[in-house]
Amino acid sequence: MRSASLILLAATILTAKNEILWDKFGVPHIFATTTEGMFYAHGYAQMQNHGDLLMSLYGESRGRGSEYWGEDKLPLDRWVHANGVPARARDWYNAQDPQFRTYIDAFARGINDHAKAHPTHLSPQFRQVLPITGIDVIGHTLRAVHYMYMGSMARMRTEVAPLLNARTRAALELAIPTPAADAGSNTWTVGPSRSASGKAMLIINPHLAWEGFYSYMEVHLVGPNYDLYGSPQIGFPTPVNGFNKHAGWGRTVNTIDTVDFYKLNVRGNQYEFDGAWKDFTTSQASIKIKQPDGLFRTETFTTKHSVHGPVVFDNLGITVAMRVAGIDRPRMLEQWYRMGAATNLTEFKAALRMTAVPMWNANYADDQGHIYLVSNGTIPRRKTGDWDMWSKVLPGNTSTTLWTDYLKLEELPQSEDPKSGFNQNANEQPWHFTLPQLNPANFPANIAPPITRPVSFRSKRSLRMISEDNSITYDELVGYKHNTRAELADAILPDLLQNVGNLTDDLTKRAVAVLSTWDRHLDANSRGAVLFQSFCDKYFGTGDFINTRLRVPFKPTDSLNSAYGIADLQAAYEALKSAAEDTLRTYNALDVPYGDVYRFERGNKDLPASGGAGRLGLFRTMTFAKKKGNRFYPTHGETFVCAIEFSTPQKANCLLGYGNASQPGSPHIDDQLQLLSDKKLHPVWREKKEIEANLERRESLN
Repeated sequence: MRSASLILLAATILTAKNEILWDKFGVPHIFATTTEGMFYAHGYAQMQNHGDLLMSLYGESRGRGSEYWGEDKLPLDRWVHANGVPARARDWYNAQDPQFRTYIDAFARGINDHAKAHPTHLSPQFRQVLPITGIDVIGHTLRAVHYMYMGSMARMRTEVAPLLNARTRAALELAIPTPAADAGSNTWTVGPSRSASGKAMLIINPHLAWEGFYSYMEVHLVGPNYDLYGSPQIGFPTPVNGFNKHAGWGRTVNTIDTVDFYKLNVRGNQYEFDGAWKDFTTSQASIKIKQPDGLFRTETFTTKHSVHGPVVFDNLGITVAMRVAGIDRPRMLEQWYRMGAATNLTEFKAALRMTAVPMWNANYADDQGHIYLVSNGTIPRRKTGDWDMWSKVLPGNTSTTLWTDYLKLEELPQSEDPKSGFNQNANEQPWHFTLPQLNPANFPANIAPPITRPVSFRSKRSLRMISEDNSITYDELVGYKHNTRAELADAILPDLLQNVGNLTDDLTKRAVAVLSTWDRHLDANSRGAVLFQSFCDKYFGTGDFINTRLRVPFKPTDSLNSAYGIADLQAAYEALKSAAEDTLRTYNALDVPYGDVYRFERGNKDLPASGGAGRLGLFRTMTFAKKKGNRFYPTHGETFVCAIEFSTPQKANCLLGYGNASQPGSPHIDDQLQLLSDKKLHPVWREKKEIEANLERRESLN
C-alpha cells in the first residue's frame, strides 16, 4: 500500500502543471501546484524578460566578468574576489534551510530550462554563463546587497578619501567610478483613522537606477499558501517588496550604518590589535581576463584579512579593512519569502526577527487595519560612540570598535499603529516616521543620524501631504503619489517674489514674473520649472547645502514649519539672472514647458516627463542627465510603484515605468512609458478570470 501511494505521489508531481499567464504588460502571473514549481516558473519568467541582463549579473557575481567580457570588468572582479563572494556564496548555499534550498535550485533550473527550450533567446556573448546553479543565485544576491548597496567600491572611496592627500585622492577617484546617485525611495502607510474608507492603505515607491543590477520586474507568484504580487530585483528569486491578499510592505533605503572601515597600524605582515601584533591571514584569487584578440591573461592577487575583515585599501602607508554587517546571516532570501507570505503583523514580525535582510526600512499595512514601520536591518550592537564617530574611518587597533552582534527587532526604531494614523519615509532619519516624532533618547546614539540633522525637502513634502489630510481616499492616495509640487519653491519663492522693488535689471524682472505665475509643479506643461531648477543649481549649488543658504534654519522640533526663506537676496537675484540667461540662450524662452526639456525615453518612445530632484522637494522623484542636445533623460527615479487599499475587494494599481522587460525585441520594454508620462498606474489583476481577460499568452510548464 505504501509503495502504491509513493508511486501515485510521484506520478502526481511529474504530471502537475505550472502555468504562466502573461498579461498585456508582460507581467508573469505564475500559478503553481508546488512551491518548488512556483520558484521554477519564476526563474523561467525572468529568463524570458531579462535573459541578457540576468546572465550579465550572474557572470559578474561569480567574479568572472573580465573572463567573459574583457578588461572593463576587472575592477569589479577584483572587488568580488577581495571580499570572498564566490567562497561565501558556497557557504551560504550550504547553510540554507534544506527545503528552501530546493526552491533556490528550482529557480536556477527554470533559468536553464528556458535556455534549452529557446536556444537563440540569449545574445551570443551571454550564453557562455550557462548553466546557472543555486550557488549563482545566492552569490548574486550576496554581491548585490552586501557589496553593491552596502560595502561598495564607491563607499570605500568616500570613506578612505579624507585620509589621503590631494594627489592620491585624485588617483583614487580616477580609479573608482563616481558613486551613483543616492538610492532612495518613498513609502506611506495610512491607518484606518486617516483613511476615508476606514481601511489601511500602502504606497510602494522605490527610486533606483533604470538599468543594471537595480532593475526590477513585476511578478505575481501563486503557490501553496502563497499569493504575492511584487517586484524582485533581476536575479533575485524572491520579491523584495509587494503585497498579498491580506498584507504588504514597501521598502526604503534607511539611515543605518552597516559597514565600517578600520585604519590599521601595520608592521610587516602584522597589524596591531589590543596591544599585541597579530598576523594577517591571506587568501588568493586568480582571474582570467579576455583580451581583444580573444586570448586570455591571468592575474593572481592576494588579499590580506584582519579580525575586522578584508583589507580593501593598502597604499602609501595607509591600510584600511572593511567590516560588513549581515554576511554571517545567510538566510536573506528566505526572510523575504516569509515576509511575502505573512498575512498578519505577527507573522510579518516573525519574518523580520530572522535578522537576515541587512538594511531597508520595512513599511507594513494589512487588512486588519495595522500599520507598522521599522528601521530594519543587521544594525551592529556597538559598545560606544555616536553616529558621527561611526561614520568615519575607525581606529583598528582596539576591540572597543569591533562589533560582533546585532540589535534585535524590538530594539530598532519603529512606529506601530501610531495615533497620527500614518507612517511615512522618504529616506530621512527614523525619528520622522510619524507625528509626534520618535524620541531619539530611547535608542543608542549610534543607531541613526541625530534629529538635529535637517530632513530633505522631499521628506518635508511627504510629511506635509500625509499629515495635512485627515481623511485620505484611495484616489487621493494615488494623486499624492504622482504629486510634483516643489516644496523648496514654497519655502523660498515668497522671499524672492516679495522683495523686487529695487530691481533694475530687465531680464531679472522678467524671470521674477515667470516664477510668480509658475504653478510650482514640475509637470510636463509647467512653465517656469526649468528656470527654477537652473536658479536652484546656481544659488544652492548641486550638493546637499540647501539649508546653509536659507534665512530660517531647520528646527528639529518643527520640521514642517522651519527651514525657509533666502539668506542672501542679492546673491539670489544674481543667480536668477544667470539662470535666466542660460535658459533663454538654450531654449529661446524663459517659460519653456518642462516636458520639452525633461523627457522619458525607453525603447522607441520619447515622451514628456514630469517629476524631478528630491532636493527640490519632489515626492515624484526623478534624476535626469543630459543626453540628446539640451534635453534630459532619466538615470534614476520612479521604478516599481503601487498603491493598495486593503479593502474587500482589494484595490491595487501598479506601474513599472521603464517596462517589465529588457531583453532585445521584447514588446514590453516601453509599453508602460506612456502611463508614466500620463501619471497613471495600471490595474493589478489577481484572479485568473481577470488575468485571462487581459491575456497576452499562456505558457504551461511541467
